[in-house]
Amino acid sequence: MSARLVLELGIGAPLTVLLSQEQSVKIGRNPDNDLVIHDEHASRFHAEVYFASGRFFLKNHSKNNGTRLNGSKISDDVALVNQCKINIGSAQIRFESIPIFNEDSSKTLPELELQDEVKESKSDAFVTQFLHDELSVLFSYVAESVLENNPRDLVEKALKILLTSTHAEKVGFLSLDTKEFMLKQVLPSNTSLDVELSKTLTSEAVTRGKTVWLLQEQVGIEAESLQSMQDAVCLLVKTKASEGRDENILGAIHLYNSRKFFSFKEVRFAEFLVDCLANSLQVLRMRRALEADNNRFKLIEEKDKELIVGASRLIVKMKQEIQRAALRTGSVLITGESGVGKELVALELHNKSSRKAEPMVSVNCATISPGLADAELFGNEKGAYTGADRANTGYFQQADDGILFLDEVGELSLECQAKLLRTLETGKIRPLRGKEINVNVRVISATNRDLQKEVQEGRFREDLFYRLNTCVIKVPPLRERLEDLPELVDFFLNRFSLEYRRRFLPSPEVLEKLKKYHWPGNIRQLKSVLESGVNRAESETLMAEDVDIPTNDASGGEAPKTINLAEVESWAIKIALERNGWNQTQAAKVLGIHRETLMDKIKKYKIQKTIPKTT
Repeated sequence: MSARLVLELGIGAPLTVLLSQEQSVKIGRNPDNDLVIHDEHASRFHAEVYFASGRFFLKNHSKNNGTRLNGSKISDDVALVNQCKINIGSAQIRFESIPIFNEDSSKTLPELELQDEVKESKSDAFVTQFLHDELSVLFSYVAESVLENNPRDLVEKALKILLTSTHAEKVGFLSLDTKEFMLKQVLPSNTSLDVELSKTLTSEAVTRGKTVWLLQEQVGIEAESLQSMQDAVCLLVKTKASEGRDENILGAIHLYNSRKFFSFKEVRFAEFLVDCLANSLQVLRMRRALEADNNRFKLIEEKDKELIVGASRLIVKMKQEIQRAALRTGSVLITGESGVGKELVALELHNKSSRKAEPMVSVNCATISPGLADAELFGNEKGAYTGADRANTGYFQQADDGILFLDEVGELSLECQAKLLRTLETGKIRPLRGKEINVNVRVISATNRDLQKEVQEGRFREDLFYRLNTCVIKVPPLRERLEDLPELVDFFLNRFSLEYRRRFLPSPEVLEKLKKYHWPGNIRQLKSVLESGVNRAESETLMAEDVDIPTNDASGGEAPKTINLAEVESWAIKIALERNGWNQTQAAKVLGIHRETLMDKIKKYKIQKTIPKTT
């Protein structure tokens, strides 16, 4: 025999309670009751309904006000019949005998007759009064979430609270956001309760756009393991619509119990906590995007101003290539010598693309430790390697929906290249010791190496080269666009004028001197030379003696007669090392490159310190 109690009059929750033959249902004012009645004439524990000898009985526990059945007070336990009325104070509860399943267990409960409007009006009338401890839990969660940087940890904290506060046997989170990298989390991990996170409940909650409570809704359960559940709740983790952003469902929280029904108070608490979780996840996503934005390489702050200075033929052609590439969605490879401004080209591609409102994350692959490249690019879970005391959100996850700029991509190890290729082909990454997740990232890479030669020599994967090489933008070196030099000098001196709060102007002699130099360090070196000159200048006009650049007859050997890139670069490095007493840090600063890059080039060109001959 199956039956239920339906609250017809008065304020209480839940509106419907399914009766069990194994466990009695307690009724009263105390929040711990299975059916909570909010009435001044209801005792803390007023009555209970239990099963015995094939029937359900009503037992009174109130000494003061008593319990009435069909209008008459009861003194002894009374058997309940279909459609009888139980009265406690002003509340009226109807007892119904109902069929749940037929013999083949293929039929589900009929839908409740109460209309949504009636349910909502009664729910609104019930204002949950949280205890001090429950409010403290909510406030503590909100405070701790501000310090949390990993969304999986945010979800786990919420699940732990729900497991304790709702007395659920099993709680879980199911990700519904294709942009996010959380899949499924279940607590406790060692639970004996054999039930999967219900797809039916999840689908029903998404369709209705609100919480689905199995006790009140009785949605289809015939095809799932929920038949063994006494009660289940599915709550949507969704962000609210705001200016420029639509409502977004991030996932669903599930609560299961095979022994008891959830109380209205427990479900309301869960809804409050899930709202806090949704807000925290949204704030974390926005914070990650903001942090990624702050990592961008920016030379100017003026909005909509051209980032690339110059109007020479080569620069005009390059700007046209950037405009075309920005409208596409595939990967882009930017080539050029060190210091030519490959980062600016990447930023210009981002600003002109459809992803300009999303983050752009810039990574110098040459500065990534080979042993940590996987963790930095793809992320890692806590304990993935020695020293990994917490989960790490990798660069790909930080750039989700936006652009990831991989500078010096040729510096990646072959193993890391293989994982990068797989991500480009599948749109998926796998954090160290983590589960595979989807990412929506456009990759822009840059290199100062001849990648085709690197492929031939076995240092770069051929398949990755062809994947990156679908769209190539070559940035010309400064020596091939010297007509842009006056504009570049004005640009940098204007910046230094604002920074130093002094007006700086170039003299004609300075421009002549700068034009005669071959600029192996390109734009980065030009900026460094001008900044040094500004620090030396005694007046607002920059003089030739203020600018310290090597001459063609400087130490370091005779200038190469050709403009072969490797020969020019090797010669420039020798000059910089000789002029700085072979101090690699100072030489790298003069050349406008990283010290690690300089060390690699010294090894590449087999440059050795020249020992002066003695007589």
